[in-house]
This record gives sequence, structure tokens and C-alpha cells, in this order.
Amino acid sequence: MAHSKQALELEYYIKEGISPVHYKLSNLKKHFEIRESLYRLLGILPNFFPGKDILEVAPGSGHNSIYTASLFPKSYDLVEPNPYGNKDILKIFKKLKNKHTKPRLYKKSLEDFNTNKLYDLVITEGWPGGHLEYDKKMFRKLSRYVKPGGLLFITFLPPIGAISTYLRRLISYRFINKKDKLIRKTHILKSIFLNHLNKLKSMSRTHDHWIQDSLLNPYIVVGYNTPYISIKNLGKRFEIFNSVPKLSTDWRWYKSLYGKKKIFNKIYLDEYYSTCHCLINYKINGFSRCKKKNKLLEDLSIELSLLTRDYEAKGFKAYKNKIKPILRKIINNIRFDLPDQTVKALKEVDKVLSKKNLKIRDLKLMKEFPNLFGREQCYLSFTKKKQF
Repeated sequence: MAHSKQALELEYYIKEGISPVHYKLSNLKKHFEIRESLYRLLGILPNFFPGKDILEVAPGSGHNSIYTASLFPKSYDLVEPNPYGNKDILKIFKKLKNKHTKPRLYKKSLEDFNTNKLYDLVITEGWPGGHLEYDKKMFRKLSRYVKPGGLLFITFLPPIGAISTYLRRLISYRFINKKDKLIRKTHILKSIFLNHLNKLKSMSRTHDHWIQDSLLNPYIVVGYNTPYISIKNLGKRFEIFNSVPKLSTDWRWYKSLYGKKKIFNKIYLDEYYSTCHCLINYKINGFSRCKKKNKLLEDLSIELSLLTRDYEAKGFKAYKNKIKPILRKIINNIRFDLPDQTVKALKEVDKVLSKKNLKIRDLKLMKEFPNLFGREQCYLSFTKKKQF
């Protein structure tokens, strides 16, 4: 099976022989309730699915797909190019005792998938990002399969929400070597970050898979996306319907929403840039602040992402000369507006990374940063306009 070298995440998965997206499914009822809540927040209830045609691209190991199949869509097509993910999909559906629609599995990439069929709902989670040329191309292709009046569910990795992960990657490469085997890297990082991960409430993935997918996956530092980038990629026929977390409240009177006055995407973006700073820490409840500051924070976060890509494995000098100045700008951007714990956490990790000879004991002395996790995987639902 051929794969495009532009699909960085897929190449990593295949090279390492993994599909690191397994959930803890000891309580299937709980898992289904979580997925039901997600769909509800994105704007659809279970009775939407019967009689509908659904396409899911990159379902990984199929853990989320079993819920969707249990809602009895008319048809359910899965497109997954990772052979290790395909084995997991076949295995999990074989074990599924709940009645469900049997999906059709296409063992190929979206790039190689072609059909004339249009779908009521198209889903993709965890991929693609939004700014790489290959990702833009895949977004446009994905959007073509949505029926007019249909829905598109995507995830986005906001660079602000990923700040703490970029910083954990910088810590990671002070203790591992790129030439190490995946199992050794995972073991080392699990011993370092176990205390951090134990503090992350409602975590659904195993620690090993989170480490492999967030700290070792090369795509994380280039796969960021934002609502603005998504809107630009999808074009004028798509309008934001809902998001998780909720980043916008539309107070306009519905009777005024017609013709050029609807501007749903513009209203959403205005609200997003008032609250996107809250993505930096999943414990923060939404509140507004200066849009100009938040746009700068997003730009700085993108810069941190790309600097992490270029310098994460180059040690102390690279941190001091290239990355530290950007992190200090981020701290200065938020220090008067965000909770003290968040600011203290960033100052603490900066102090640690500024040590020339960083030791494990230095990490164990951290009190604030182990609690800091951003909102990395967020969701957007879009509607595709009908042409009247």
C-alpha cells in the first residue's frame, strides 16, 4: 500500500507499527455517553443518524466509530490507511455485541479514496491540521463529499492549547535520543511525566498512547489549526454550526439573520478571538479579554510550535537562544489577565529548561507546571449551504 510522504503522521504510525489512539473501554456505557455528549454539543442528537449516510476519515482504531455505528445510520463508510489501525477496527467491531450498522472499511488514504457518493455527515478527528499545503488539499477533498445541507465534523489543534505540549516535548528531548527505539522513549517519558498525566482528569487514552501521539509524533508541531484557517480552507459554502469547547455565543435576533446579514463565520471568529486565551489551560472557565492580545498570543504560539519543530532535539543552547525569548513574550502577554497558576507554571518550566544540565530531580521539584494542560483537541461542526 503506497502512502504520500506528505502525510507525516501516517508515516510515523506506519514506521513505528502503531495506532496510538486506543481508549480505555472497560466501561462501554460511559464511552458511549461521552460520545453522545460530544455530538450533542456539536449540534446533533442520536435520532439524527437513522437513514443517514455517514463517512468517517481516519477513524484510527475504531473506538469512536463503534458508537456511531450503534446509532444505525443507513450506511457508514470508514477510510483508514494505517494497516495497524485497520486490524484494530476489524477486531473491535468483531467483538462489539451491541446491535449496529456494519461499516464498510476502505483500507486506503483519503488521497486515494474516490467516490461519487455524497454524505449527510462527514467526520474526521485528529487529522488533518490546517496550514500545510497537503492538509489544505485534503480538507478541500473532504468537503466535497458533504451533501448540500449536510454536516462536517472536524477537530482542530489550537496552537494556544498546545503550548504546554510543546514545552513537554522540549523537556522530553533533553532525556531521550531520536535514535532510541520507540519503546525505550515511551518508557523514559512515562517515568518523567506520570505525575503530570495522573493530574489530568477524565483522560480517556492510555498514558503510553498519549506520550507516543503527543510527545513523539512529529506531526504535533506542524499540525496546528484554528477556526480561521478552517474557514479559509473550506470556503464560503461552509458555515460554523457549533464548537467544543463553546467559544461563541450569538445574541443576534433570529429575524435579522437573512441574506448577507447572517455572517455566522464572522460572528464566531469575533467571539473566538475574545476567548481563545482560555485554551491555554483546560481548567479555565471562559472569560473575555482584548482581541488584539489574543491574536498576538496565537501568533506567538504558532511561532513556538515551529521553533519546537526545528529545535526540540538541539538542547540547552537552542532553547536559550531561539525558544526562551518567545516563551517570555507569551508569559508577558498573559501575566496580567490569566490566573496566577497558569503564569507561574510557564515561568517554572522556563526556569527548568534554562538549566544547562537538566536533571530528573529538577523536574520532580516542579509544583505548578505538572498541572498545566491546554485544550489540544477541539471540535468544529460546519454546515454546507444549500443553493436555493
